[in-house]
Amino acid sequence: MLNLFGNRFPSKKPDQLGSGPLRFRVAPDVTASLHSEGVVFLHTLRGKVFSANRIGAMIWNGAAERWSLDRVAESIGREFHVGAPTARRDAAEFLAQLAAEGLVVPDAS
Repeated sequence: MLNLFGNRFPSKKPDQLGSGPLRFRVAPDVTASLHSEGVVFLHTLRGKVFSANRIGAMIWNGAAERWSLDRVAESIGREFHVGAPTARRDAAEFLAQLAAEGLVVPDAS
């Protein structure tokens, strides 16, 4: 299972994310800084800092822009020449990790 947080955090199984246009949004108490090697985010309420690599940054950016999971996966697939099913599965797993840490929340709108 993909863990873009590195070895510091245990991998978590993704929730049922569905195959439709499920969207995420950044949790209101989280700020992020994108850079060339990835992203660093701060959960201000909990006082925790997290980081992820370039793929994690793309997924994070997709959540911040309220893209669908399919759109995030398509972006990863194009950039890194990964098949759509693999990119979608990995993006879903990382979004589940972000959600478990309280960094993103499902967006019902």
